[in-house]
Amino acid sequence: MTEPDEKEPPRPPLAHPGPQTQFMESDSDIAIYGGQAGGGKTWALLAEALRHIDKPQFGAVIFRRTSPQITNEGGLWDESATLYPQYKGVSKHTLDWRFPKGTNIGFRHLQYENDKLAWQGAQIAMLGFDELTHFTESQFFYLLSRNRSICGIKPYVRATTNPTPADDPVGGWVNRLITWWIDRSTGLAIPERSGRQRWFIRRQGELIWSDSKRDLIERYGRPDLPENHEDQTAQPKSLTFIAAKLSDNPTLLKQDPSYRANLLALPDVERQRLAEGNWNAKVQAGLFFKVAKIEIVAALPAALRYCRAWDLAATDGAGDWTVGAKLGVDTDGVFYIADIQRGQWESSYRDRVIRQTSALDGQCQIRLPQDPAAAGKSEARRLVVMLAGHDVKSVVVSGDKPTRATGLASQTNVGNVKMLAAPWNHGLLQRLDAFPTRGVSDDEIDALADAFHELTSKKKLVVGI
Repeated sequence: MTEPDEKEPPRPPLAHPGPQTQFMESDSDIAIYGGQAGGGKTWALLAEALRHIDKPQFGAVIFRRTSPQITNEGGLWDESATLYPQYKGVSKHTLDWRFPKGTNIGFRHLQYENDKLAWQGAQIAMLGFDELTHFTESQFFYLLSRNRSICGIKPYVRATTNPTPADDPVGGWVNRLITWWIDRSTGLAIPERSGRQRWFIRRQGELIWSDSKRDLIERYGRPDLPENHEDQTAQPKSLTFIAAKLSDNPTLLKQDPSYRANLLALPDVERQRLAEGNWNAKVQAGLFFKVAKIEIVAALPAALRYCRAWDLAATDGAGDWTVGAKLGVDTDGVFYIADIQRGQWESSYRDRVIRQTSALDGQCQIRLPQDPAAAGKSEARRLVVMLAGHDVKSVVVSGDKPTRATGLASQTNVGNVKMLAAPWNHGLLQRLDAFPTRGVSDDEIDALADAFHELTSKKKLVVGI
C-alpha cells in the first residue's frame, strides 16, 4: 500500500451549480437525489463522502445492492478513483479508501435481505446508497439505525436513485416515501418542491409527516422537554428529495454528446424513467419489446461473433424451461437471433442437450448462469468441466428481469435485431411481445439478455446507462 501524503487532505471537488450543489449542501438527515439518468448523482454521492475526511474517526459507507455493481468497469470503485487521486485505496478487493486522519470511505453490498444483520453494532457517520430503489425498505431502515457518530459530525444519509413505480416489489417504497415531491398525475418531480425539507416520525408502522419538526414533537412527543432529550418520545427525522436532470450535468453532455440519444433509444418505459424522470412509468406487455421491428432473415451473414447463453431448469415436463439462446453480432453492431433450444428436461437429459448443442455450434462463446450460493457455484463448476474444450464461462446473474433485458430491448426497438427464419420464431415473438407479463414464460428473454451482455461486454457496441 502506498502511504498518502499527510500534508493536506484533498478538497471536495466542485459540484455543478443547481441540484448537485443543493444535494451536497443539504442539512437534512436524509437527502435523496433522483430522477433522470446522467444527472451526476453518483458523482455527487462520492464527492459528498470527501467532505469530512480531515475529521478523525469519520467513516462513510456507500452501498450498492451487489458487489459487481461496485467493481464492474466504470462502477463505483473506478469512479471513486477519479475523485480520490491523492490517496491509494487498500485494494480493489477490500474496497476501502483510507486517509491520514484515520478516516475511511468504504464500498459494500447488501445482495441478500439478511446481509443487513452483518452491520449490527456498526457506527456509520455517513450512510450512502447508490440506486436506492435496488434496496428493500427494511434494509434501508435497519441501516438507518446504524447511522450514528462519535466523530463530532452529525450522522446523515445520502442516496441516489432512478425512478421506480410505487408497486415495484423491491423499490416501490422509495416512490411512496417521496410521494409529496412528485406530481401523481404526471409522475414528474414538482420543481418548486425539489430540495424542500420535511420531517417524519413512525407510529404503528406508518410514517407521519409535517413541514415542522416542532409540530411533530408537540403532537406526538413531550413539548416540555428539549428536542434531543433522552426522554423525548418523538425524534423526528428530516428528509428532502432533489430532482436530477441530465441538463444539470454539462460535463457529461460535453464528454459524451451522444448520451441523450442513447437514453431516447431505450424501450418506452425505460426511456420515460431514465430520460424523463417519470416515477409513474410501468413496464407493460407490448411496450418493452417492439417485436414488429425484428426483421426475419432467410440466412445469417458469414462472419458473426456468437454467444449461446443458457437459462437452466431441471424438471422433466413441468415447471420452468431450459433455454439455450444463440445470439450473433456483426462488425456493424447488428444482432441476429440465430437459434433457440428450449425444453422441460430433467438434469441428466438437459446436460446431454447442452453438450450436443455445444458440439454443433462450433466457434461460439458459451455462457452459463451461476447462483451465488455455494451449491450454485459447485453446479456451475461442474457444467464448465463438462464442457471442457469449449469457450465457456459461468457468470453470477443479478438484477430484475426488465433491467437485465433493457440493452437487448433498446437494440430491438431501433430495428437493430434480426432473427433467422425458423419454427421457433412465432413462439419467441409472442413471448417477447408479452414480456414481462406474470405467468408468461420469460426464460428465452433471460437467455437472450445474458448472451447480449456477453457480446457487448467484450466490445463496446452499446453504451450503457
